Amino acid sequence: MNDGKRRKNLLAVCYVIVLTLCVPLACFYIWLLSVFPIPYEQIAEQADTFGEGVLTILLFFLPVAVYWMTVLVLGILNIIRSFQICRAKDAAGCVNGMLIHKYGLVIFFGINFCVLALCYFVMTFGVLVGTRGLAIFAAPVLLPWLIAMMGFSVFAAWLALLPGAFYGIQVIRLSRKEKKISTGAAMWHGLLQFVFLADVLDAMYLAVRKWHRGRKSSVVIGILYILLAAGTVWLVIKMRTL
Repeated sequence: MNDGKRRKNLLAVCYVIVLTLCVPLACFYIWLLSVFPIPYEQIAEQADTFGEGVLTILLFFLPVAVYWMTVLVLGILNIIRSFQICRAKDAAGCVNGMLIHKYGLVIFFGINFCVLALCYFVMTFGVLVGTRGLAIFAAPVLLPWLIAMMGFSVFAAWLALLPGAFYGIQVIRLSRKEKKISTGAAMWHGLLQFVFLADVLDAMYLAVRKWHRGRKSSVVIGILYILLAAGTVWLVIKMRTL
């Protein structure tokens, strides 16, 4: 029985693990390139049909492309799996899959937010301070690109929550069939499944209140949310006093 449950949730667990390793793998890859740089010039001289620029792009982005292709395939397989579990009317399987995605990716989204916040802080205030205010004259040119980069970062992070959102949709569908929630509530919960932060709290509500599952893990995630909120408030206050 336990082996069946493990196999049922294996795709969800793999997706969470691979995504959570995103930043550590990126750091390791950058370190690896610094220690063992790719000899682009030598390779370009030996390959008559390829230019150095093309080889540079291919060699640098190949591991990155393989990683994100793996994430994409796992994400699609998880979405398909969620429909299969729902079709089998396995409410426990859907709830477990939803909680693995929602709770398991809290670390990923926390690290992702910190890294992106630090990067954009350096790209804005850091550059402004480093150039002693001269960078402000380039703002009309750089600002649209910066906004586009931030928008792409948010959209890419949002795509990461889609597999878990589909598990949440299956839980909502089963909850509606079991008359645990109304049609209007189902629509509201369905919307929340695609909203940052709110999706985790909504999954917590559905699992604990409607299906009486995941109480212990929900307590842990609730405490973590409180600590993250307190840390964010403290960080904002510290930045204002600088």
